[in-house]
Amino acid sequence: MIMNKSETLTALRVNRDALLAALDELSVSALQEPGFMVDWSVKDILTHLTACEAELVTWLAQARQGKKPSNTNLTPAQVDEQNAQWHKEYKDRPLDRVLADFRAVRGQTIKQVESLAEEDLNYPQRYSWLRGSPLWEWIEGEAFGHEAEHTAQIKAWRERTGY
Repeated sequence: MIMNKSETLTALRVNRDALLAALDELSVSALQEPGFMVDWSVKDILTHLTACEAELVTWLAQARQGKKPSNTNLTPAQVDEQNAQWHKEYKDRPLDRVLADFRAVRGQTIKQVESLAEEDLNYPQRYSWLRGSPLWEWIEGEAFGHEAEHTAQIKAWRERTGY
């Protein structure tokens, strides 16, 4: 499968809109209530998505400069450790700041994707550190696909809790 730049940008926008729709009309207290995922709140998930996407923005900038991005091939245990570290670091961040960061990082991702050539997105051998996968799949995994996964969880949580 090939996903061109226009399709990648559309996926970034459509999945963000879907997540925002899933958050629609949630109260401030509901967003911050632990228990969405174990002891994480929806706010914590937004912080998690923001941190992951901020890493992606850095990696895309490094890739455009011909550098191998750092921390791109983490083991599942390392990913869990990173997520736990981010949760500890950001759990007390004020909601308004979390929401501002969440909105801002997508703009940065879009700018990075817009600056890529079509070949950068689709040529599997373009970046050796991707081990034969095209860049758009990596963007999907770190941004719009990741976001879709958590959007589904938010919808299920809302159904389960009545929020």
